[in-house]
Amino acid sequence: MPPQEQAQGNGNAAPLLAGFSGVESESLAVEEKLKIAIVGEIHAGKSWFAATAPKPIYDFDFDGRAASLAGKPGIKIKEKATWKDVEQTLSIAKANVLQGKAHLNPRTWLFDSVNFLSRAIEDEFFNQNAGTFRTLKVGAQALRIRSGWDGVNAVQRALDYLIAEFAPLGNIILVYHERKEKDPATSTESVTKYTGDITVDPQYLAKTLSLLNDVFRVYIDYAGNYKVNCKPIQTFNCGTSMLLDKIEDPNLEAMIAKHKQRLAKEKSEK
Repeated sequence: MPPQEQAQGNGNAAPLLAGFSGVESESLAVEEKLKIAIVGEIHAGKSWFAATAPKPIYDFDFDGRAASLAGKPGIKIKEKATWKDVEQTLSIAKANVLQGKAHLNPRTWLFDSVNFLSRAIEDEFFNQNAGTFRTLKVGAQALRIRSGWDGVNAVQRALDYLIAEFAPLGNIILVYHERKEKDPATSTESVTKYTGDITVDPQYLAKTLSLLNDVFRVYIDYAGNYKVNCKPIQTFNCGTSMLLDKIEDPNLEAMIAKHKQRLAKEKSEK
């Protein structure tokens, strides 16, 4: 019998995995470790839901829709954000931590939305790598289009980096637009076919959802009320690390409070 099982069998209070560094999961405060994806259709209330996160919030507004949060308290908005803005802000936040001024950083970092964030990453990538795109002109407008997979890979790696770097600095929320999932096996160049499920836009970034602890889907119900799917539904794999109902009202602070209450009850009943 392993030493740890022997200790438990003898009634000794042996520390969990004694000798290994780390923290016990039960000691983690969920509101201090939020890594959230908010997914939904256009105008489904994604930004409003994100604005209910623990304050203060720093909002990277890539969509150019800062006015949608007008009057919401505790939020500073970086309008028309670029990838350079992300890098510069990250440097400031890390410096605050090193100087013992972590309290100057926001509690929640909001990236709204990933659809336009991915375009900002591509723009920065194209600026540094001219041979990776082709230019199309529509009237006086010059449009840069990916000419290969390098731009896609750059966006994926940049998002991985963003999540890894900002997560230790506070809560992070990434807002995704949803779309119908394309079926690559049956689609052709002329005909696009769909699986019947929901995914994020752009679809190739769906894998980034696996890096986040909570994937919520915001929708409007038959009565016109905003609601949040917290558990898997038939067409989309929502999920949460919190003790929540399958459907919740869109208020993150209230959802966190419910989780803490239920967690405390569970512990008291053991």
